[in-house]
Amino acid sequence: MANRRRPHAEPGLIQRLRAWVTRAASAGRADAGAAMMRTGMAVQLRANERIWAGFRELELAMLAAGSLADVLAVVTRLLPERFPAVNVSTLAWHDPEYELTRLLERELGEFPSGFVAINNTELAGQVPQDAPRLGRADDACRRLLFPDQPPALIQSIAVVPLRLRGTVVGSLNQASRDPAHFNSEVATDLLEHLAAVGAICIDNAVNRARLERDVITDPLTGVSNRRFFARRLQEEVSQWQRQGGSLSCLFVDLDHFKQINDRYGHQVGDEALRRVAQLLGESLRTSDVLARYGGEEFALLLPGTDATQARETAERLRARIAARSLVLAAGRSLTITASIGCATLDQASSADVAMLGAWLVRSADAALYTAKSEGRNRAVAVPVEVG
Repeated sequence: MANRRRPHAEPGLIQRLRAWVTRAASAGRADAGAAMMRTGMAVQLRANERIWAGFRELELAMLAAGSLADVLAVVTRLLPERFPAVNVSTLAWHDPEYELTRLLERELGEFPSGFVAINNTELAGQVPQDAPRLGRADDACRRLLFPDQPPALIQSIAVVPLRLRGTVVGSLNQASRDPAHFNSEVATDLLEHLAAVGAICIDNAVNRARLERDVITDPLTGVSNRRFFARRLQEEVSQWQRQGGSLSCLFVDLDHFKQINDRYGHQVGDEALRRVAQLLGESLRTSDVLARYGGEEFALLLPGTDATQARETAERLRARIAARSLVLAAGRSLTITASIGCATLDQASSADVAMLGAWLVRSADAALYTAKSEGRNRAVAVPVEVG
């Protein structure tokens, strides 16, 4: 029986099958690539959302800050918390008179870590005047903008200028231990927006502090006024009542002040008041309170000071005032003296805080009256008896 021949395949079928397989494989690779691309885009989108959310949180925290110290905390603590690749963040500000430094010290109770006071030369030399500076950090930049930080943490930096009313006044500074973290390819729009918000918030905080200072400060002498003294009196008496110890009050009154004004004029009288305020404040502790109580009278609160110590302090202040003559025109000088009354709370009492404060002030004033009646230029101490 003759062998039957296998029928030939349809012309072109193999080629078409091969083409279909090739197209299918290509489509599969394209689909896989598209899927990978979509996955990568989703990951990047989520990362961008986290970055945006982090900057938004920082911005809202700055806007909600009630003080300069709160703004500084956002920069130095919250920013590195939200962006772990940022190891150090500091705030530099043009502060040649150390106004902001002193304000932060008062608010924080210590030297402000993370705040850098810079002068004109440093502002021009290390702070960019236009676009942010990103890249590797040099030694000069580390020493100025990241003081007391180990060089290992300051490998790459972002220094963003802070502007107010068109003028560069400082910089927002970030550093990473990763040399490649901050580089020229990093987008800076969010950094610049945060810096703009930060500069406004800092300016607002400083203006609020200045306004509060003006409200509680005597404009002639620069010391606190009676309103501030009254507030602190209640605070200190309350603390004394809770913790015990001693609390002393001194009343200081310039002797024959009316005669000074009548004979030499009010300008000399004003200078005398300024001089006495300066002398009274020279050796005060940070916890002490000095205020112009009214006219030619000053008041001091001395927490943790017993009757003996208060009397010694009063005598030292009296002698200091008497020893410093006020130089007048034409080589003349004017000797100023003061009388001082002292009173002390040193026995536990459950009496009302306002009543205790009033007793302390009245007793110091009574002691001052005694010093005046006994010849002036002397210090008299009268203990306060409380029930």
